[in-house]
Amino acid sequence: MYDIACDCGSVKLRLHGEPRVRGYCHCEDCRDLLNVPFHSVTAWNREQLVITGGEASLSEYQHPRLDMKRVYCSSCGETLYNTNAMGWKLVSQLLIRKCNNDKLPEELQSNAHFFYDRRIVDIDDQLAKN
Repeated sequence: MYDIACDCGSVKLRLHGEPRVRGYCHCEDCRDLLNVPFHSVTAWNREQLVITGGEASLSEYQHPRLDMKRVYCSSCGETLYNTNAMGWKLVSQLLIRKCNNDKLPEELQSNAHFFYDRRIVDIDDQLAKN
């Protein structure tokens, strides 16, 4: 179980179980939605992410072309998670790390790169490049 919160502490979430995916996503959709060169992510089933506080402070941005949205705190602007076309809730490894004394738990560390053939940044590591 992992507790996370936005920068201002208005919104609190709890993650439980094992994520479906933990890795780096290099797809165009994540780059477009989040305005990042790649996304270090953990992907969770809907029921594995529970809002434990501050639901009234949540706002959503629905991408105009993609079946994806970004969910963020309306007070501080911190992205708490985004969703993809499969309905997964994607939580940044950086947010989990920030809420865990600046340490990403070993069991949430990336184990692969996804859509690496679509990358715009080369990553020199030993992880699988799918």
